[in-house]
Amino acid sequence: MAAVWLPVLLALACLATVVPARPAAGDQVGDLQARAADLSRQLVLGRLQVDAYRQASEVAAARVAADQRDVGRLTGQIAADQKAIEARLRIVRTQAILDYVNSGSAGTGVAGALFADSAGTRAQAASEYAHLAAGSITAAIARLHTAQAALQTEQSALRQRQAQDRADQAARDRNLARAAAAAADLAGQQAQVTGQLAAAVAAQQSAAAHAAAAAVAARTAGARTTAASPAPAARSTTVATIPAAAPAAPAPVARPTGAPGLPDPPLPPFLQCVVQAESGGNYAIASPGGTYMGAFQFSQATWDVAVRDAGLGYLVGVPPNAASRAEQDTAAVTLFALAGRQPWLGDRCSA
Repeated sequence: MAAVWLPVLLALACLATVVPARPAAGDQVGDLQARAADLSRQLVLGRLQVDAYRQASEVAAARVAADQRDVGRLTGQIAADQKAIEARLRIVRTQAILDYVNSGSAGTGVAGALFADSAGTRAQAASEYAHLAAGSITAAIARLHTAQAALQTEQSALRQRQAQDRADQAARDRNLARAAAAAADLAGQQAQVTGQLAAAVAAQQSAAAHAAAAAVAARTAGARTTAASPAPAARSTTVATIPAAAPAAPAPVARPTGAPGLPDPPLPPFLQCVVQAESGGNYAIASPGGTYMGAFQFSQATWDVAVRDAGLGYLVGVPPNAASRAEQDTAAVTLFALAGRQPWLGDRCSA
């Protein structure tokens, strides 16, 4: 709505400034018109900033969720490795005990050969057998410990990144809250000024109506006085009737039905980066929630502002991803000229 009133208010302000002399009420109307125009422009930029911060906050929240999933995956892997280490330790201990217990009656095989001699030899052989039996499992456990240490290091790095992403999200949420509060304050000021302007215009129109009525009454009284007095005998007056000029017809407004011949403007390098970062060049894409649409991921409110300023009013209310490539590029170029990189603050292209 602010973008609709902005050109009208600016035109009214310019019209008021060309009048050489005006009463105090006229000064008040002109001042209110200028203030309303300035507030309209600030409100448009404020809403663009709110939209940019909201998108940046959603991106940060998605990163935090992805970090949480990665941390959970690594935690599960570390727990699985720990269970594997404990299971293999139990296996080697059990196997060593069974071999030692059964060696006295086996008499043959590796265990029998190791435990068949005298008591002193048997103790030494048992120690050597335990060392040999545990060798392979010890190497496997060492490898598991190494893998577990690497996973823990990666988990620590992920937790640090997650903490940073959460801090970024909190900062962007604070910026979003401040921008939304500022936009709400501007909207309140605009409503107040609009009400004051309407009252001032009404007062000015009332004063003009009273002045016109007084002028008509004065002319009527003068005519009655003239009719009552005798006219000179030798004098004749012919009054020429001058036809009033017809009001000029308004200029026709072009309303394209699809703008098939709309030229596709060249994109500056920044917007070329935005297209790839936001949508990968897909002009028909929409965000999962449907909030952001098209190659430049416009919200509907931002899109409506951009197409109005681009002279494409027939696209107001049309989903951005339903517009053609030339129309989306034209809207993006117009918005970039109006607000610079601000609408894409959360994008990597604005870093």
